[in-house]
Amino acid sequence: MPRLRWIVVSLCSILLFLMLFNGYLRELKKLNELSNRIDEHVQTLVRLKLDIEDKNEKINYYNTPDGIAKLARQEFNLVLPGEKIYILEYYTTEEGPQKK
Repeated sequence: MPRLRWIVVSLCSILLFLMLFNGYLRELKKLNELSNRIDEHVQTLVRLKLDIEDKNEKINYYNTPDGIAKLARQEFNLVLPGEKIYILEYYTTEEGPQKK
């Protein structure tokens, strides 16, 4: 009868070990998923910080006289006194010159 007792104790200990091992594997899986999510969020954070730095550089540039002049030329088609403006018109061979 003592052998049967050792078999039962062994089976119970193996069952307990397998249950604990299963819980350990589940926690490792959760830890891995959380680690991946943290990596994704860190990458997003770095990308957003770089974007903020780029926008701050643009803001600082457009607060200078050169930046204001460039913005005025690009967005509002303004020129400085004495500058010449050349307007280029182009057309396809099917359309021909357009008359106004």
